[in-house]
Amino acid sequence: MNQKLISVLFGFITVMLINGPVFANEAEQTDAFPVTVDLIMDEVSDISISRGQFRAVAEMLLSWTGNNVGLVGAPESRTLMGDAIDSYLAENFDPAIFVANAEGPREVMARSLTLFPDGRAELFEKFAVKLTFETAIPSYPFGDLDLHLELQSANHPLPGLAFEPRHFKFGHEEIAHEVVKGNWYLEGNRSEVDSVRSLSHGGKSHFSVAVFHIKVAHDFVDVAQKILIPLLSILLLSMFINRFSVIYETEDGGDNANWRIGGQLTLLLTLFALNFSLGDDIPATHYLTMIDALFVAVGIMVVFALVWGIYVIHVFQTGRVELGTKLEHKSNVVFMALAFVFMVWVSGFALLN
Repeated sequence: MNQKLISVLFGFITVMLINGPVFANEAEQTDAFPVTVDLIMDEVSDISISRGQFRAVAEMLLSWTGNNVGLVGAPESRTLMGDAIDSYLAENFDPAIFVANAEGPREVMARSLTLFPDGRAELFEKFAVKLTFETAIPSYPFGDLDLHLELQSANHPLPGLAFEPRHFKFGHEEIAHEVVKGNWYLEGNRSEVDSVRSLSHGGKSHFSVAVFHIKVAHDFVDVAQKILIPLLSILLLSMFINRFSVIYETEDGGDNANWRIGGQLTLLLTLFALNFSLGDDIPATHYLTMIDALFVAVGIMVVFALVWGIYVIHVFQTGRVELGTKLEHKSNVVFMALAFVFMVWVSGFALLN
């Protein structure tokens, strides 16, 4: 009997320990004071995949009802501007927010607070801010990026304020303009609500966070003309120089020996310069992306062709014409096989996402 009682108590305590925080969180969300969030992205620009940064210009509207709004029963609505907004919010309910993934304070361009007779309040703000994002895109230049803007409550922990995203749009229908600037295009958007523990309020409270995701992809035409075509051209030229430049038949090696070495060396230096010039177009990651793999493959091929050419010229110049001719013919097969293997390896990165 005692053993059964102990087992029942032990099971009850275990269930409470596991489910207790969940029930508390559900109650916290149910009793939370709602603040709706509307967001319009006016501009997304300066996307730097190497630094993981972009600039956004957005319009935000926070709406709530009650909680000491103080205009119930008035004949008409009233709009506050400038310092009057801060004074009013300081005496009433202030749904202050900050951008959690910003690199610095947001630049506020316009701000107003409208109070309605039905007890509703709307805080409007247009701002510009520089944001950070994760450059996790293994298949780059293919695949998409998840840019996002995180609005976090600053003054009121849960359940004192809970964000409810309502409208998330790009630009205004009345004005025709591209919201996403540069060599990127919009693929989709979504919003979600999360909570995070902050050091504010003693470090034990959870604060509501409204996250607005912006899905963008790189323009393929830009990728092709700036990255893919130059790299594949270097690879093709290296193989053509190795194949058609020289097949020695005399001990002195002929006049093409200098071009054999000089051509491959020029391609190698061009490859280094191209990699340097594309610094802002290549993500800085701890793993290889498709572009990194292509640079590695082309670099190995050019270096191998350069070293092979130097050795073959040495063989001919030391009088071993028969061996040099065999090496020349074998090099064509070896380079074609290596190029095929490397291209299959690089193409495999396109399947990662």
